[in-house]
Amino acid sequence: MNTLKVVAMLTGWLTVDRSSQVYGRHFGQQIKVPVWSTAIVGAAKKIVVDTGIHDPAWVSNFVCPCEQAPEQRLERALKEYVGWSADDVDIVINTHLHYDHSGGNTLFRNARFVIQTTEWEYAGRPLPTQATYYQEFSGREPLAYFRWHFVNGVADIVPGVRVVPTPGHTPGHQSVAVNTEDGVVMIAGDCANCMENIVDLVPVGIVHETFAELHSLKRIRQIADFVIPGHDPNVVPGTSGIELPASARLQHIES
Repeated sequence: MNTLKVVAMLTGWLTVDRSSQVYGRHFGQQIKVPVWSTAIVGAAKKIVVDTGIHDPAWVSNFVCPCEQAPEQRLERALKEYVGWSADDVDIVINTHLHYDHSGGNTLFRNARFVIQTTEWEYAGRPLPTQATYYQEFSGREPLAYFRWHFVNGVADIVPGVRVVPTPGHTPGHQSVAVNTEDGVVMIAGDCANCMENIVDLVPVGIVHETFAELHSLKRIRQIADFVIPGHDPNVVPGTSGIELPASARLQHIES
């Protein structure tokens, strides 16, 4: 099997209340958080996980202040980080269909798209409190239906790349486990906005079902050696994320 490499790509910034990242903490603290997209290099297919935002002006108008430098546009980030064009990509995995994780989907003209069936169905009729986050996905010209590959539960996408259900933030949320030379990298999406969620077992602030979210965080602690949380500013661009602290692994084993 080829040696797989995971590459985090910075595709913009959101200004949010920190309490939206960590449930019940940090109220009133305005912070800037990154929007991460990830490339999986060396697999049988060229894979991108999450496609960031489509239009920073739309995000700023409807959700929260958003910034995106020219070099942070996904098509340019792909070229600079891994040397791919959008047309080179074979598979796009969306952890979920919020505006900041699926906004760039239409860039990938030759890719098929992997999503949990539950997430696809929920995106069409979300809770009113989450409808804004799906507004851009539902409002823009959709991808052709037969470009979507629907999965139900754990699924192997290519050798060494597996999607794992991590519901809670949304009912159909999935994370992506990648088997690399250094260990398993978990691309967490918004199951974990930052490492604080995983290390302290505290849900994200925007949550559909708290009990499911806690279970999903434990699942990440069980599987991962490294994590790329959805919006953690401590991830270094171009790397495979942040090493899961030994203390978090031990706490999971004991729990």
